[in-house]
Amino acid sequence: MAEKVKKLGLKRDYKKYLYFIDGEGNVCQKDRSGGGDSKVLVDKAVDRDNQYLYFIDRDGDVARSARSSGRKKAA
Repeated sequence: MAEKVKKLGLKRDYKKYLYFIDGEGNVCQKDRSGGGDSKVLVDKAVDRDNQYLYFIDRDGDVARSARSSGRKKAA
């Protein structure tokens, strides 16, 4: 289950752009074609914690969910 971290209400166009949160916590957009530089939409939107995965949810807000530990149980 994800928890909302910051309410932004971004209007997004997924047909033209990819939306992501970079290492500094900025919300960015980049062309889907892969060419060109990324554009910062919101500067310092969140303070990142490595225990969580940050993403833009369907409402256009910043959300996070706990990262898995990456360990598998022994059979």
